[in-house]
Amino acid sequence: MRPYWINVRQSLVISFVVLTALARPGLSRSSRSLAVAKGGEARASIVLGEGANAAYRYAASQLQTYLHDLSGAEFSIVPDSQLSAQARSDTLIFVGGPSVNPALAPVAEKLGLKLGTLKAGGFVIRTARFKSHPAVVIAGPDGFSTMYGVYDLVERLGATFLLTGDILPKPRASLSIPSLDVRMEPAFPRRGFLLQDGGYDNLTTFSYEDYAKLLDQMAKIKCNYVQFWWFAFEPWLKYSYNGETKWMGDVSTKASGYLTWARGGFGTRTTADVSIGKHWFTQFLKGTRVAPPEMQDVQTPDQAFAAAESLLRRIIHHAHERGIKVWLAIEMDALPPNLARYCQRVGDLPFNYIFGTFEQPLDPVNRQIQTNRLRALFTSYPHANGYFLVFPEMYPEINTPKYRTYYERMRPKFLQLRSLHWPWIFDTPRSSDLVVDSNIGYMNLFKYLLKQRDEIDPKAKIGLMGIGRGYALPVFDKMLPKDIPFTDMESSGVWTPTGVPMRDFGNMGTRERTIEPRVDDDFDMVGMQFNVTQYSEKDKIFSEGIKYGLSGFAGQVNRVRGTETNSLFLAEAGWKPNLTPEEFYRNYSRRLFGAAAASDMYKAFMTLEKNQLFLGYYNRGFSTMNCCGALPEVGEAYAYAQQPDPYDGPTLAGWKQFIIDSPDAIDGYEVSMRLLNQALQQMQAALPKVAPRGQYELRYMINRTESYRDYMQSLVTVRKAYLLFDQAFGEKPKVSHQEFVSELEKSMSEFQAGEEQAKAATREYAEIIDNPSDLGVLYHLNTRAVLGLTLVRQWMQNIVNFQEGKPYLEHVAWERLFTPYPHFATAH
Repeated sequence: MRPYWINVRQSLVISFVVLTALARPGLSRSSRSLAVAKGGEARASIVLGEGANAAYRYAASQLQTYLHDLSGAEFSIVPDSQLSAQARSDTLIFVGGPSVNPALAPVAEKLGLKLGTLKAGGFVIRTARFKSHPAVVIAGPDGFSTMYGVYDLVERLGATFLLTGDILPKPRASLSIPSLDVRMEPAFPRRGFLLQDGGYDNLTTFSYEDYAKLLDQMAKIKCNYVQFWWFAFEPWLKYSYNGETKWMGDVSTKASGYLTWARGGFGTRTTADVSIGKHWFTQFLKGTRVAPPEMQDVQTPDQAFAAAESLLRRIIHHAHERGIKVWLAIEMDALPPNLARYCQRVGDLPFNYIFGTFEQPLDPVNRQIQTNRLRALFTSYPHANGYFLVFPEMYPEINTPKYRTYYERMRPKFLQLRSLHWPWIFDTPRSSDLVVDSNIGYMNLFKYLLKQRDEIDPKAKIGLMGIGRGYALPVFDKMLPKDIPFTDMESSGVWTPTGVPMRDFGNMGTRERTIEPRVDDDFDMVGMQFNVTQYSEKDKIFSEGIKYGLSGFAGQVNRVRGTETNSLFLAEAGWKPNLTPEEFYRNYSRRLFGAAAASDMYKAFMTLEKNQLFLGYYNRGFSTMNCCGALPEVGEAYAYAQQPDPYDGPTLAGWKQFIIDSPDAIDGYEVSMRLLNQALQQMQAALPKVAPRGQYELRYMINRTESYRDYMQSLVTVRKAYLLFDQAFGEKPKVSHQEFVSELEKSMSEFQAGEEQAKAATREYAEIIDNPSDLGVLYHLNTRAVLGLTLVRQWMQNIVNFQEGKPYLEHVAWERLFTPYPHFATAH
């Protein structure tokens, strides 16, 4: 990974510079390496001034820890006032510049540190001689930038930092620091991740310790920014209206700590639904709920509110200790159903099972509830750096008769949206009126809440966050003060298949604006994901971002494990915006897996990237396991089970479309499986050559690729079973009853085989679980795949039994997977 530090492009000089110092009088500059340890004994001391603040002290302690891990030696941290006591031949490693190490002041100019000219986050690493000592100076304008320099030095000594942990080489009894003259600055001031703790089961299993580790790893990859986002049905915020407190347990389920959806085909969110790998949940979560340890025993919403607030406050505090700013994000479109009933409601009633209850943004009662929520947000989390109000992903019809005159009057002011939104051809309404009205309504509510902020807490920072609304940013920029930050989730994998129009982030002057790329697209919540090519070449987030004045990124994370290359690429491109997929993967392959295995691993990564591009988000019209509902292979049988008189065969329109789509889905899965097999061959070729430090990670990658392929095969087999089943009923009038039943039996053999293949893939996956993020995948493999396909097979067997004259009323426990819905309606 190191060569790119010295492969400087002229266009990046302003943001990423490596300079070679000239010889300076009184300060010798040697090309020799500096001894740190010999024979397992320390030959260096870490120097830190006595008045250094906590960030510098942490940076020094991290250097001490990693030098020990890399060499086995024990290193001391000494104040710069005691340098005379150090052996003359020992190397001095200064953590911080003259402001914390006064001994450096007399030679600071000769060292050419010029820390005051560095951008925030920038640092220098310089080797030289200090008096009679070999010396290294690691320094930035403050403690956190100096910390980045420490981690950069540790990486140069062989460590690899990922969002999920460290990968270190075996300790070397003799360790040295090469001659260095490094000056680095970030290209973007905001570099981090959007954490969505709610809905899907990944981050929703994280304890405080898991979040603390995640934040520590963010600091190691030089990130400084977190957005924390939740939905209306979650326990992160308690507020009331008319003496009635927000209630939970309808949209979300108590078993998840009220963090995840109660409906949609996800099971009970307990280990009762887990038949394979159950011990992992006990080990990580300390209980039977698929919820954080802090939520294992909550029985009421009030208990959940208290636990969640305590957890998030601790997360914010720890983030600040690592130099990471935290912005909280709340949805403007939805409220908990019990409070929304006081408002004019729109959309699904009594609620949308993913978001909560949509309400009319102009409704005065809604505004009062939203004001109460905003006040509670400021009170509950006063130490957050800011608060985003979210323009939603969904577009409920809000141009209701009561407010129609207002919407029609405002449409000319939003006229530009009618042309700007057309690159957003997926998950965005085709109706320009609906697009325009949605942004009119939520902008009106946003401005109202901005005024309420001024009365409640004028110092609180408010920002605007969009989900797939980048097209609206140029219009919003003209309507809001420049001190309102913008952030928006965008991906060509979801909304704009021809690429993200990064120009929509441009021409905003001093306004801070960040993009939220997707670290893992939620169309595929099983396989590892490799989206580097999408970020770099299709969406051009960084190269175009520099051009259009982007302030940075906050990559949306559901699964931190299995997406490490995506998150690491984002972090590195935040310093080097022209980093290419080829350069990134070549460096990563060599650094993590060793020179001998690097070529094969590079080929494997590029094949996995090819597979990701092939699958796409909407390219194939199918999903291996999406975020937000039952598998189509399961949901179709469940719908069939609701059909009147199902025993004479399926007649639903949805069934017919599923059958029509299945051959293409099968072809798509089989192409993907061929690519996964190709990547596996390349990884297997690397296996005997891999460096010790990369052996475990390679085994993990092989396991995840094999289990993903085998899971995909189960879906192919079940799809073929459906085709045989449908064909049997289609041919029934033309063949004998015996031939008809024989064809049904063939379909049942395939349903059984698909179920067993899903179980085998889940057993494979369960062989390695080393991060709570993996528990979400394991849970959904157990519920949506294993349990779901078991229920499919049982239901289809009832149909076949009827046709064979056998008992056919065996209970199929669909309720284990599908929580019964209330009687839904749509508001008009």
